Amino acid sequence: MEYKWVISDLNAKIQDGELSNVIDTIHWIYQATDGEYSADVYGSVGLEAPEADSFIPSEDLTEDIVISWLESKLDVEVMQEGLDAQLDAIANPTHISLNLLS
Repeated sequence: MEYKWVISDLNAKIQDGELSNVIDTIHWIYQATDGEYSADVYGSVGLEAPEADSFIPSEDLTEDIVISWLESKLDVEVMQEGLDAQLDAIANPTHISLNLLS
């Protein structure tokens, strides 16, 4: 099983006191792939305003930093369990669609 974060967008306040371009929302996708099957979950996370001494300017942000913010806010283990269940349902379906009325 392979899990992967995709950061789809970052929203920022243009000015927050002395700080500029302060990230306040992360829009994300978390993907799971198992061979030929894939599933994903998506959402957004709001961030608290940073302290001036811990602020990271937007031009210095890396994907790893943003992912660490997400992983501090989200229950990644529960998300992985849900994605695993989705992949199992795709690989081992229990229902089909029947279109008998056409």
